[in-house]
Amino acid sequence: MELFFFILFILLSAAASFFWSWKRLIDFNSYKKPFLEGTILNFLILLFGSFCWFLISNNPEERLTGIFYFLTAFLVIMVANGATLAFLFSKRKDTTS
Repeated sequence: MELFFFILFILLSAAASFFWSWKRLIDFNSYKKPFLEGTILNFLILLFGSFCWFLISNNPEERLTGIFYFLTAFLVIMVANGATLAFLFSKRKDTTS
């Protein structure tokens, strides 16, 4: 059950970050602000997940490993979100010109 919540936080963070950034990209002429908002949302969800993991896990080694995996997931989601937004923004500029 612990592993389910661990993976759920990562997937929830990725989905929320991508969806929020994509929706906000429609409102702005730059992808930087939606990227920053998506990154902050990603960070907050994974930070909450880290606190929950710290409280749920019994083994100190599992705690540190889980928090490290949350940090790694944060970086991977951030890079994937930035690449996706840059691609979508470039396609958007190509279609409007």
